Amino acid sequence: MLDYAFPLMAKMKGLRGGPFDIFGKTEERKMERGLMADYEVTLDRLSAGLKPESLPLALKIAEIPQAIRGYGHVKEASVVTAKAAEAKLWEQWAG
Repeated sequence: MLDYAFPLMAKMKGLRGGPFDIFGKTEERKMERGLMADYEVTLDRLSAGLKPESLPLALKIAEIPQAIRGYGHVKEASVVTAKAAEAKLWEQWAG
């Protein structure tokens, strides 16, 4: 493994994100890319409405992705929990 498989895998690193990335087409990877895009939108929304008094709540909202852990069904469950917590925090943000 150390002499043959890992060096081969390291050379194939350039395929990530391209048309030949077979693992990038899985539902889990698509979900992860969606989560990254959602987080960018979240940061834009937070920065647009940020005030000194709303900073603690903004930090809580920005830290939500740290609650997403695991692989497979464990990750899916943590996404559901994190998104529910995020929705409650956005309600507080709205007033």
